[in-house]
Amino acid sequence: MKEEELYPPVRDLFEKRGYRVNAEVIDCDMTAVKDDEFIIVELKKNLSVTLLSQGIKRQKTGADVYIAVPKPKQYSFKKFRDTFSVIKKLELGLIFVSLRGSHSFAEIVFAPKPYSFTRKNTQKRREIMNEINGRTIDTNTGGVTGTKIVTAYTEKCIHIACILDMYGDLSPKQVRDKGGADNAQLILSRNVFGWFKKIDKGLYGITDDGRRGLLEYPELEKYYTELLLKEKPDA
Repeated sequence: MKEEELYPPVRDLFEKRGYRVNAEVIDCDMTAVKDDEFIIVELKKNLSVTLLSQGIKRQKTGADVYIAVPKPKQYSFKKFRDTFSVIKKLELGLIFVSLRGSHSFAEIVFAPKPYSFTRKNTQKRREIMNEINGRTIDTNTGGVTGTKIVTAYTEKCIHIACILDMYGDLSPKQVRDKGGADNAQLILSRNVFGWFKKIDKGLYGITDDGRRGLLEYPELEKYYTELLLKEKPDA
């Protein structure tokens, strides 16, 4: 596919709406004019940062700027919602072109318009800050996929597992007294990772899975074990 194949359907789209259309006008792929309306369209085979940059440059002319790309084969609004949000935030319009030979056509997905101020999601901010404040040492690597991520909750479980591994069976209050999470009771009773076992009413211990689990997080196991040893009366 060549970029020039995108031009006829986009040209037809605007001509049918009464615009005078011209191609390759001083670095602009396409212009469309009607009365006081001035539109610039940039045509590209792929949606890219380069295309977005070109669109932003064209805005300096005072035109309403569209970017036109082939319609994705696996298109769904849900899949492209975040991409649409970025384009709208840049105050660009978007055109999808469906290439079907003599039956090719272009459609305006959305027009360029001023972008309203982004609302702050205070709940999401609070969740992120709580997660940050709940972590002690950073053992994760940014950008990885298919790898275990140490969350604040995981770290609390590791801390509790280290306490039970060192001191034996304890009550949730005893776990808290030794530095475990304030919600130790909930963590122990839910037992998300299968690391804990209920020994008796109000008494919990560590399972073999729990000890194996600690081996999967050596940095945190070492950190909490050394911390507990410092605080242990007979250390």
